[in-house]
Amino acid sequence: MFSRIFIERPRFAMVISIVLTLAGIISVFSLPIALYPEITPPEVVVSASYPGASAEVIAKTVGIPLEEEINGVEDMLYMSSSSENSSYQLTVTFKVGVDRDMAQVKVQNRIQQAQSKLPTDVTRQGLTVKSRSSNMLGMISIISPNNTYSQLELADYVQNNVKDSLSRVSGVGEVNVYSSRLSMRVWLDADKITALNIPISSIKSAIEGQNYQPSLGSIGAMPGDGTQQMVYTLQTQGRINEVEDFKNIIIRTAEQGGLVYLKDIAHVEIGEEDYHATSKYNGAPNVAIAINQLAGANALDAMAGVKAEIERLSQRFPDDIIYTVGYDSTGYIKASIEEVIFTLVLTFALVIFVCYVFLQDWRSTLVPTLTIPVSIFATFAVMLALGYSLNMMTLFGLVLAIGLVVDDAIVVVERVLFLMESEKLTPKEATIKAMEQVSSAIVATTLVLLAIFVPVGFLGGITGQIYKQFAIAISTSVAFSALNALTLSPALCATLLHPFKPAQSGPLFWFNRIINRSRDRYASVVGLLGRKVSVIFLLMLMLFAGVGGFLHISQTSFIPSEDQGVIFMNVQLPEGATRNRTQEFADKIYPLIKEEPGVENVMVVVGASMIGGSGENVALGIITLHPWNERKGDELYSTNILNRIRAKLIGMPEAEIQLFEPPAIMGLGMSGGMDYRLQALNSDDPQQLEAALKGFLAKLNQDPNIYTTYTAQTPNYYITIDREKAEAMKVSIGSIYDVLQNYLGSSYVNDVNFGTQVNKVMIQADWKYRKDLDSLKQLHVQNQNGEMVPLETVISLKKVLAPRVVTRYNQYPSASITAVQNQSSSTGQAMGAVENLSKSLPNGFSYDWSGMSYQEKSSSGQIGYLIVLAMTFAYLFLVAQYESWSTPLPVLTSVSVAMLGALAGLFITGLPLSIYAQLGLILLVGLAAKNAILIVEFARDLHDQGQELLASVVEAVRLRLRPILMTSLAFGLGVLPLAMASGAGAGAQSAIGVAVLGGMITGTFLCIFFVPAFFVLVTRIFSGKKSQPVVAAEPKAVESQE
Repeated sequence: MFSRIFIERPRFAMVISIVLTLAGIISVFSLPIALYPEITPPEVVVSASYPGASAEVIAKTVGIPLEEEINGVEDMLYMSSSSENSSYQLTVTFKVGVDRDMAQVKVQNRIQQAQSKLPTDVTRQGLTVKSRSSNMLGMISIISPNNTYSQLELADYVQNNVKDSLSRVSGVGEVNVYSSRLSMRVWLDADKITALNIPISSIKSAIEGQNYQPSLGSIGAMPGDGTQQMVYTLQTQGRINEVEDFKNIIIRTAEQGGLVYLKDIAHVEIGEEDYHATSKYNGAPNVAIAINQLAGANALDAMAGVKAEIERLSQRFPDDIIYTVGYDSTGYIKASIEEVIFTLVLTFALVIFVCYVFLQDWRSTLVPTLTIPVSIFATFAVMLALGYSLNMMTLFGLVLAIGLVVDDAIVVVERVLFLMESEKLTPKEATIKAMEQVSSAIVATTLVLLAIFVPVGFLGGITGQIYKQFAIAISTSVAFSALNALTLSPALCATLLHPFKPAQSGPLFWFNRIINRSRDRYASVVGLLGRKVSVIFLLMLMLFAGVGGFLHISQTSFIPSEDQGVIFMNVQLPEGATRNRTQEFADKIYPLIKEEPGVENVMVVVGASMIGGSGENVALGIITLHPWNERKGDELYSTNILNRIRAKLIGMPEAEIQLFEPPAIMGLGMSGGMDYRLQALNSDDPQQLEAALKGFLAKLNQDPNIYTTYTAQTPNYYITIDREKAEAMKVSIGSIYDVLQNYLGSSYVNDVNFGTQVNKVMIQADWKYRKDLDSLKQLHVQNQNGEMVPLETVISLKKVLAPRVVTRYNQYPSASITAVQNQSSSTGQAMGAVENLSKSLPNGFSYDWSGMSYQEKSSSGQIGYLIVLAMTFAYLFLVAQYESWSTPLPVLTSVSVAMLGALAGLFITGLPLSIYAQLGLILLVGLAAKNAILIVEFARDLHDQGQELLASVVEAVRLRLRPILMTSLAFGLGVLPLAMASGAGAGAQSAIGVAVLGGMITGTFLCIFFVPAFFVLVTRIFSGKKSQPVVAAEPKAVESQE
């Protein structure tokens, strides 16, 4: 017998355990900490700039060529693009597990094929391709408390001294400053240009010709005749970096009709590259810095590095410049991990308490107490070797593993105590005999658990990644638990245990009496059920019907929503509203938000949006809440705070306001709720898309939880060129476009250097020439004869409506809808309802899911497959263990009983069948089977020894009731902290805790009746034997502590 080696050599077992524990202790300090394993799909983002172009022009000239080439790149899941004024961004999402660097290379290769199809202005500025995570790590606010510095000066300081340093921090993917870079702005005076008869192309050519840095070469450099003793590198002023020098650029010489400098026809200053975004923090002007996580990086390490770097940089900030971390997404990660670690410690304490209540001896309790840390710490060592992290999934696995680990030790200790009491054996003799009896059961239960969890770890997709580390953590701890049960536990039993007398009075005495009386009644009921075959069949039918009924009515979801300590806000004024109007409205709603209990800070960025593109009429709000330990009570839960803020703002006529929480898994979309994409298959007319969108929203009975930022009502003017008149006046079409682009757009010419930065030279008409339609009358275009022709003579204007942002999903024009389901329903139900409504979409329109909804749709229906897979492997292992096709059947029947309890628990508490709850159901397959094996193992052995079937079953249940109750109660109390969790990460803890606790309650108090009865039924059917009536099925020996 394997265990006898360690019974004879207990120090050998202890050395093995000490080595495993030390390895784990060393490893735990090296394990990285994360909220989840690396489960977000890799994303590659392609960005392009086309100054002055409208959203529709960019979509057609940039978006379509790029997307046609990139579509179908290997391992792509989906792609979505956003085209808005002057800019384009395409996000390509790949399958989970794809190498991010290779994905980026594949996209870059496809872009090369599209380069020739893109406008010259786009390729001249270059396309950027980055592999990044959409997870925002945090926001940093740079403030001048006494307003010593303007926002422009703050922005320049950040661009020069802060941004690049933060970009170099390990784990940071992108640093976005919500304020523009400086640029050399040339504001053109159209009247003077017309009076001097200077074409706009001449101005650009003059700037390009005089503001560039040439490479002049060297004097005396090789090759030469060898006589030169010195080498001189030539230098000159190339780029003109000073405003006064820039003003003196010569536009026209005296020979060309009179000397004209740039200052004669334009106002030159250092200004902003663009004038889109500005921000305030708690009502005060600031410069906001958004930190995005690098794909595949550890969020906690990255944000810690950012904080350390900004603190280092702040040491040399000028007076009256300070920083504050306005939003830190890793606060939720740390709080969630701390909550689970607290649950882990509390579970350990509760399990040890239960062991003492049942064993009632400190020596006996010491055995399982020592085996738990050995198994848990050894698992840490394996996790480090596999490159895993301490995250919610691995910690959940370890919390649940405590109950499993202690079970094996309890089985050994309880059997040794029983033999010492009933057969008066010495501790060593009792341990040897006990291990001969229970070793096979320990091996069987361990193999069943491994058979369940190991295959689950090999599933693909995002759900497979979520399950994998949980499965490996719990499987490893269970394997070490079995090793301990066969080595350390018997060694400790033979060394530590001594006979002791049960309590004769007090709470423990009454506890023993209750257990003993319950055992007798329990045996009587089992004997009765064993004689009633029809009752057993009826119970089986009711059981399966109950499980099927609950599965049918159970709500489903992907990941439960969580209180992450932050609320995001999207503000959208009517299309065409100016930045000043948006800022005024943001200032108006700020005090209404800040006064709400639970709100700590409010940052508003005007000109930017997380879900609706950029523009002067939109604003982004980040509302950070007080820490979780300062927000006690349901009224301060993030969703309830959000609803109260929404109630204050919803009636304001000036703007549409959407409030939303981040997704449960950062990196899967920008907001929680469903991500629905309406697609136009046969038309690129934005008005038709908007009409279909409005019709669909009407069917959804639109409420504040359902919203879209798509609109095609942005006021535009369509310019029609009278080509015949232009030809007659010898005005080229290209020169008309050139005038419009350079006067009304912000046209990029070339670059200058401000300090250590490379900054753009931008030309544009001064404000009075572009403030309204009448301004166009002052613009002129030069014809081929050198004459200035009024622009209004060759063009006509018509007011039209168009989208501010053109979005495309998988190459089709699209509009996104975000829907947050009501608290009384689940995402699975809501998605099903939306899909049913989508069947009536007009011809030429379709839909698709994206982000979290795409993953939920892809993983739907997996729970049935997982349970069948788990039960199949468990059955096959039990068949191999017992050499019988029928004996494992009653063991698997216990799984249905546990499932019934789990589903009932979820139904009663209103929790959906999420991924976490599914993990609980899979775990219950092993837990329920474990208890059933303890009964079936003993009943089968007694029956094989010649004892009558029913009598052997009754005696087996008498002998195993106490250890079953002990292990079940230990595990049940172990998961109780999960079921009752609050604070950060409570949604995940409750989902898995309620499922497992509900399953354990029914699995314990019903399985102890059903499993023996099913064993009798199955044995009769497959063996053809009938039991004889039981006269007095008393046990041959009485358990200890009776």
